Amino acid sequence: MALHAPRLTHAQRRALIRILLVVACAAPGVAFSSEPRTLHIAPSPAGDSNGSDWANAGGLEKLSAFVALAGPGGKVLLKADDGPYRISRQIVIRAGGADGLPVTIAGADKAGNPAKAELVGSRADPWSLEGDPGSEVFRLSGGANYLRFEHIYFRNHGNGCFRIASDIQGLEIRDVDARNVRRFLENNASGSGAHASIYDLTIRRVTVRGYSKGAIRLKDNSAKIVIEDVLGDSERQDGDNFAMGISLQDTVHDVVMRRVTMMNSHDSTHEYWNGDGFVTERGVHNILIEDTLSSGSTDGGYDLKSSNTTLLRARAEDNMRNFRIWGDSRITDCVSRNPHKRGGNGKQNHFWVANGAKARVTGCQIEDQDEGTTAFEVGQKGEIIVENSLIRMNARARLSLIHDGGLLDIPAAK
Repeated sequence: MALHAPRLTHAQRRALIRILLVVACAAPGVAFSSEPRTLHIAPSPAGDSNGSDWANAGGLEKLSAFVALAGPGGKVLLKADDGPYRISRQIVIRAGGADGLPVTIAGADKAGNPAKAELVGSRADPWSLEGDPGSEVFRLSGGANYLRFEHIYFRNHGNGCFRIASDIQGLEIRDVDARNVRRFLENNASGSGAHASIYDLTIRRVTVRGYSKGAIRLKDNSAKIVIEDVLGDSERQDGDNFAMGISLQDTVHDVVMRRVTMMNSHDSTHEYWNGDGFVTERGVHNILIEDTLSSGSTDGGYDLKSSNTTLLRARAEDNMRNFRIWGDSRITDCVSRNPHKRGGNGKQNHFWVANGAKARVTGCQIEDQDEGTTAFEVGQKGEIIVENSLIRMNARARLSLIHDGGLLDIPAAK
């Protein structure tokens, strides 16, 4: 009787191919081990380039193979005191760690101490639409799970210092800076019909200065997301259409944004000037925005279409419409100051409520002295209830503009 090898499923074949590719790409002289390892990368490869130490550092193109070799709990160090890394195309990562044992990719000096490794791209600086757009940097594809990036400085890059290109989980980014980028983090699937959801994403202590499209955009069914202690300032890069600091789209859900500041999103490419700080689209749900600031945007400070959205101690200043509500939102202990229309169509408002939308505002401070402000603009069948809040405006300013069937309710303070 002839014996036949068992037939592999499509998923098993793909997994086997991935393993063989990692083995083929692995640096010579470094054996596989079940123990976590520390491997080394430098701007200029050295010695055997196997990553065993700084004297044998590999190049950045070996990052995916080194992640696989480091194993769960391992590290890949990027030498930070030997000049910048020059980036001209994306670096694809297809390997990762394990739940509770991420692989850490971190900048370090020659002694192994934390230090920011500088990755420099080709994006025009100062940026212009006519200049070099730059490329993405790290493309996280299938298998790039449980990765931690820290102590990296990105400069002059295109649509994503991080681009999530497939469904992944367990990504952490912390103590990272970026300057002059189209976007800092983007999830956009590769291949038609593919998805690029991220489950369990943490971004902490990140600064993004100078963006034309946005700091962070998350799409698909991404969930379990924490964004804390993050600053995004577009520095008024204008012309890239629909600039948005943080944008949540599709069915993104279960998101916490805490101590996050988004500033100066600017877009004057249309008659209505866009440019928003925090954006949530319809379908997005279960969102907590806490101790945040949105300022200087040419449209909405908070432009919220999501459901089950809670804002605690949110501050908005100097946006055309500080709070722009399209879904249902509960806003507590907020501060809204000095809305400012910079150009284009529309009116400057503290609160703008769309047709059929609902907002409950409690314990807020609402104040400015510009007679051109309309404090509350409410669309048809929209509703806003303002409780126990301080409203202090110019005597010539308009308190409200209520369209047919809209409702503004300001109960007497208790």
